[in-house]
Amino acid sequence: MTFQTNFPLGPTKLPYVTVSAKGMSNGLSDIPNDGFDFGPDTLLGTSSKGQYGPPYTQTSGIQEAWNYAISNTVYVSAYNAYSIPEIFLGNGVYNIYQPINFSIGNLPASANYAFILKGVSIDNATIDYYGTGTAMTIDTNINNVELDDFGINNQSSQSVDYLIYWNSAKGSNSNILIMNNIVFGGNLVNNHWAHFNNIFIANITNLVAPASGSTFINGTGSDQGYLYLQGQIWSGGNNTTIGNIYYADVSGLVGNLIINNTMTMLKLANINGGVTFNAPVNTVLIENGVLGSNPSLIVNANIQYIKLLSDVVSGVLISSTNTSTNYTIGVLSIDGLYNIYQHEAFSNVTNVKINAYDFKNIPSGTYTTMPTQSTTNGTTAGTVSMDAVEYRIEYKKYVIRFNGYENDTTTNQTISYPLSFSTSAVISANNTGLTISTTTSGITITSPNSTTTYSGIVIVEGY
Repeated sequence: MTFQTNFPLGPTKLPYVTVSAKGMSNGLSDIPNDGFDFGPDTLLGTSSKGQYGPPYTQTSGIQEAWNYAISNTVYVSAYNAYSIPEIFLGNGVYNIYQPINFSIGNLPASANYAFILKGVSIDNATIDYYGTGTAMTIDTNINNVELDDFGINNQSSQSVDYLIYWNSAKGSNSNILIMNNIVFGGNLVNNHWAHFNNIFIANITNLVAPASGSTFINGTGSDQGYLYLQGQIWSGGNNTTIGNIYYADVSGLVGNLIINNTMTMLKLANINGGVTFNAPVNTVLIENGVLGSNPSLIVNANIQYIKLLSDVVSGVLISSTNTSTNYTIGVLSIDGLYNIYQHEAFSNVTNVKINAYDFKNIPSGTYTTMPTQSTTNGTTAGTVSMDAVEYRIEYKKYVIRFNGYENDTTTNQTISYPLSFSTSAVISANNTGLTISTTTSGITITSPNSTTTYSGIVIVEGY
């Protein structure tokens, strides 16, 4: 005797749900997971294969794929988690006319959820949005989000808030954002591309956006969470905003970065742009980059430590736009700073106090306002140029260049160092032919009282 059951013997999970840009009416199947599950003409409410046609979906089958996936979740009690099938986008352009809502529906908000949306590639899976509001909203109760290998464009000329929006309501230490090979594009209406808030860990690779607009990535707190933007092609907009993160590691940034919420550590490498600090950051490291904005570092908050390592500057290095408030940089450390053309290193920063400097390997004669460089006219003629080629807390070294110096009076000339020595200073070399003495605050040139001109260098070392 054969028994036929009409119910599953145990919980099952569909590995993924596919979406085609062609649509069910092009011969696709309504059988789940045969590779052609949903499309722009997805079967709606019919009961047998072949009854395609209207009413046509306005979300190109993506919303229908999610509705099907969330209704086919498997609950894992050990983790209080629902396992949701992955949604896979095949080749083609997905024309979306209504917002897509990746909602958990009536499932419990206290459970854990992971959402994965993948395309075949950024060149072959493209979402074009023609609606209003936000194109895709991810439920606040979803913990983990992964977005891979597709492009999404705003093709609407109406009010569009974001292309992707996720404002997680889950607590800290549980929210993860993974993005690989995502391209934003199209019309910029409200100056926004994407918004991700209350994220504990964000790992982003190859995120591309036009040279205008903003991408917002905010963590769960200033002393928790991590942001990794490693090895990406980031043609970010003028207002890429991050903050409320313990540690952010960013490389390949093209454009400007704005820190709007407190952070502990920020590391930037191989960037081309600048940073605006509107919130405090404890430690900042910028290496092997082109600080190409003008100004490059806008200081509108307190920063404990900034280190620039082997960077190129093509504009004003440090400035402030909120000059009505005083800010402090605890330590400014520079090792290897090169320029594209002569420029100001500091500008409009009377409200920014730097407590300590650690400078070396800064070429002289190419900066007009470096705090360790100065040029003074001789009493009668010529110039005296001071350059702290190394200025650290424990060691300081000035190279002082005399060029056609002349003093045909009987008065000695005293020139102060741009930044003084702390405790002791000695002259270790002098080939100018002049009699020169030093203190920790500057040098005194004994007047030769003649029309003779003098050239050469003086080296002063100390701490």
